[in-house]
Amino acid sequence: MKIIRNTMNIADLYKYYTDEELIINKEYQRERGLWPNNSRSFFIDTIIKGFPFPKITLLQKIDLKTKRSIREIIDGQQRCTSIIDFIDNKFKLSKISSEYPNIIFSELSDDDKSNFLSYEISVDTAVGASRDEVIEIFRRINSYTLPLNKPEQRHATYQGYFKWFIKDVIERYTPILEDYKILSQRDISRMIDADLFTELCQLIIEGIVTRSVSKLDNLYKINDKDFIYGDEIKSKLFLTLDFIKTELKDLLEKELLSGFNFYSLFAALLYNNWGIKNINSEIIDGLLPIGKFCNNTNESISEIINMLSEVDEKVEDGEYSEFVKSSLKTTHSVSNRINRTKFFIKALQKV
Repeated sequence: MKIIRNTMNIADLYKYYTDEELIINKEYQRERGLWPNNSRSFFIDTIIKGFPFPKITLLQKIDLKTKRSIREIIDGQQRCTSIIDFIDNKFKLSKISSEYPNIIFSELSDDDKSNFLSYEISVDTAVGASRDEVIEIFRRINSYTLPLNKPEQRHATYQGYFKWFIKDVIERYTPILEDYKILSQRDISRMIDADLFTELCQLIIEGIVTRSVSKLDNLYKINDKDFIYGDEIKSKLFLTLDFIKTELKDLLEKELLSGFNFYSLFAALLYNNWGIKNINSEIIDGLLPIGKFCNNTNESISEIINMLSEVDEKVEDGEYSEFVKSSLKTTHSVSNRINRTKFFIKALQKV
């Protein structure tokens, strides 16, 4: 067996298929049926915009009847099928493709068609491989990936409105989490950013709760076919994150925020502007919502930096001892989340 590594443009891939020189062997297919339309649309959008996707693996062999070389797809059947079906106008791009919604291939501009067809796919071709070797290739391809964690499982399982909304939120706001070291690059590579943004959506509609994997799973499930609280979540989430990004930049640049305190900061901003469904003023020392995010941005930033600095230095007997203690252990419990949020609310309401 020999492995040849090269590239193939989509025009050649399509010609091989129409000439019956590219075979889709369902024996190697991991998933039943076709990808949902949102998944196919996102994949096609990836190609149109020139982003990379994982290589495909082919088996090359000789068809003795036709005396021609043919190729079987070992890995990448859904990708190849989506490409071929799109060229054949078999499906429209969904709204997931923000620049090309409800478009079929024939409706693309000539430039977009040309770019699509000339897109280079990375290809590994196994030449002269036996059936056992092909099975071993397929097994090894699938064994390289890490087991999926919960956020990755959600994004693999659900293909509806909420999953793609979170995808949009990631594209808009994950740079904040990465640039200011709120999450590590490894965290982001394992979709912990998706988990955090999902919890912020949960916070908007349910209030502050103890972190629960099953409840986050359910949020994807109930909003898969219809985004029930879509308008409220989008408005409050985007307005609050935009405020953090623009008005609290001096705080972000200190790189003192962790993921769990980003959650509590968001909760405090949410409470100040709109209130939180399961939080009343008695829980937070009589402080009421003020109809805006904060009273004095500079004063608030200064106070929050002092709070977070004591967390960073683990000062458990200082001015913010309760805040520090609730930031050092069981950080996702409802009691510690509320306690930290209370301190952020006080800081944001300083005049």
